[in-house]
Amino acid sequence: MQSALNAGYLFIAGEQHAEVAPVGAAWSEVAGLESSPDLCDGSHPTSKGTYLAACVFYAAIFRQSPSGLGYHPWLSGGEATQLQDVAAATVLGDPSRWGLS
Repeated sequence: MQSALNAGYLFIAGEQHAEVAPVGAAWSEVAGLESSPDLCDGSHPTSKGTYLAACVFYAAIFRQSPSGLGYHPWLSGGEATQLQDVAAATVLGDPSRWGLS
């Protein structure tokens, strides 16, 4: 499902000369982890899901890793690091894939 969504987002982004902040792709990566935190309650993102999305936007906007960012009052240090690292890998692992070159 996520690959079809990615393809659609990238198609429209290409037509509009826009960039994509791949939040859904990062969510899919986290969902595949063995120790995956709950990112949503079935309808809405949890604070962890919102934090992951924010980290993806940070990486996409600034072209820098969110790894090491210090403000995450509702997450443990390990949870924040995990989400920051996934966001960095998703966005910065191949930024041209998302039109972020």
